[in-house]
Amino acid sequence: MGRKGQPASLIEWPPRLVEDIARRRAVLFFGSGISANARSADGTRHPPTWAELLCLAADAIAPSAPRLAEEVRAFVARGDVLTAAEIVRRVLGQRRLTALLRRALVTPRFEAAPIHDALLALDFRITLTPNFDTLYEARARSHGTAPVVVCDYSNPTVAARVREDCNLIIKTHGSMSHPASLIFSRCDYVRARAHYRAFYDLVEALLRTHTFLFIGCGIDDSDMRALLEAYGAEHPEAERHYFVTAADTFSDITAAVLEDALNVHVLRYQAQAADHSALLAAVHALGTEVQRERTAMRRHQPRGNQR
Repeated sequence: MGRKGQPASLIEWPPRLVEDIARRRAVLFFGSGISANARSADGTRHPPTWAELLCLAADAIAPSAPRLAEEVRAFVARGDVLTAAEIVRRVLGQRRLTALLRRALVTPRFEAAPIHDALLALDFRITLTPNFDTLYEARARSHGTAPVVVCDYSNPTVAARVREDCNLIIKTHGSMSHPASLIFSRCDYVRARAHYRAFYDLVEALLRTHTFLFIGCGIDDSDMRALLEAYGAEHPEAERHYFVTAADTFSDITAAVLEDALNVHVLRYQAQAADHSALLAAVHALGTEVQRERTAMRRHQPRGNQR
């Protein structure tokens, strides 16, 4: 149900979440569902989802390895994208894989969508994303407000950047700007967790000290799921994080299971996952509430402390 005067399809944003975003005590985590709103320069294409990207890779390996291509598609259909990605990497090799990713993610010259602007308007100080593309950070820099710093998981200065007065965007799986850094397959995940333990410790600390808003992403990101499961087990009474999804993604029972297992609140908007306009409307409504809260905060601040 929506608030009075608000369409029932939108989310009733919890006051605690609105306050934490307004006070910049929240972290944004967004996934490929946000990039899926972008369009190519000629207006004919959207960025591929993770599953679509792997199916494109299966098409690429089919001429030389048709059986492996079918295995990739089968793993994708079962939701085991990491195994599918590992097969793709081993068959294609790094050079051909990088070329495929560039053709799919860079060559079409995708342009940021209104949902990117709506999220930027919320003014998160810290943003995490597993997306390989650079749409969000490019849009953030074009806004020309606070300094924007972009780091990936391998950057040894990322912890120091968290303390700086900047808008920090952390690429948790790397970026197409540095293809060698991409966390693409199952073995990549294992190596990253072994070699960059300090980064995962940092994210774990952020989970304890900030409110996370997960949006446009699945609940199956291996890194974040492991961290959330540990957080939920170690701090079952701690403040919950927030996971936004379309109503058709989970049943009520599944949503309740995830809430208890991961210590999150599942916030569902009454629309299909493919209805990007519904998510945009929900984020705009959140922005209105956050701005109202920030205005109220400024009224109650001593004059010398106002930003």
